[in-house]
Amino acid sequence: MDNLNSISFNEAELLMLFEEAGLTEQTESDTERIKKVIERSLHEKAIKDTASFVFQGFPAAIVGFVAVAANAVGDKKSDYRA
Repeated sequence: MDNLNSISFNEAELLMLFEEAGLTEQTESDTERIKKVIERSLHEKAIKDTASFVFQGFPAAIVGFVAVAANAVGDKKSDYRA
């Protein structure tokens, strides 16, 4: 048995510690603040996804266009029309 992963505690003792520290009152959730945080995180995710598409997608496309323009695609001996 792993002693580091198994921690035994007395729940009543833990509650007593919270009472002594004055942390027994539960505060109400501010739903408007929660909604604003969720909305901001969704906007940040959209910006991150857009930025990663632009900075990872366009360079690959440009390299492809340059390779086609320079006739550097594939083997020169191969005829891809056949």
